Amino acid sequence: MELTYEYECLLSILVENQPSILTRLVGLLTRRGFTIESLVVGSTEYDSLSRILIVLPGNLRVIDQVTRQLYKLFPVVKVYNLTHVPSITRELIIFKLLVDENEREKILEITKIFNATVVDCTNKTITIEVTGDSEKIVAIEQMINQFGMLEKVRTGKIGLSKESIAAGQLYTVHRDRLRRKMVNTHVVELENKMYL
Repeated sequence: MELTYEYECLLSILVENQPSILTRLVGLLTRRGFTIESLVVGSTEYDSLSRILIVLPGNLRVIDQVTRQLYKLFPVVKVYNLTHVPSITRELIIFKLLVDENEREKILEITKIFNATVVDCTNKTITIEVTGDSEKIVAIEQMINQFGMLEKVRTGKIGLSKESIAAGQLYTVHRDRLRRKMVNTHVVELENKMYL
């Protein structure tokens, strides 16, 4: 049975640190006609690996295709589909607003409601930082749009699976050792290939 309903899918991809991996990954997805809504790249607990988080519209069939295509790239170590897995996701948005004295009080009330942080303030502007899930970001964005927006920047979505819930077991030291052993084995193999 094929799902026709499209929803937001989040993929976490563990890759080797190579100069052209991001270009190759994005090129592979765009050539195949997949739409990338958000892309975030960051370091991991291992020096030779990075984590790429991609948000794209799709369904189970689309994600299966994307995953198979990604595994064709040699530097891809592991692809995690965080779409339907209990996970922790966050985004960051920063607003720079043009405000007068009357509006300043309203904006400060909104920042308290959404647990936002005022990171810069002058006589005519106020800059607010908000971190949270997508729903929180959209909600504060709707509230803030009534004021004079000078600048706005929003990051892509980042996330990790909830270890205690994802496997149906509580996190244990034994499971952590096993996970690290698996990744360390792969890292050693990569380092041996690079230095030969």
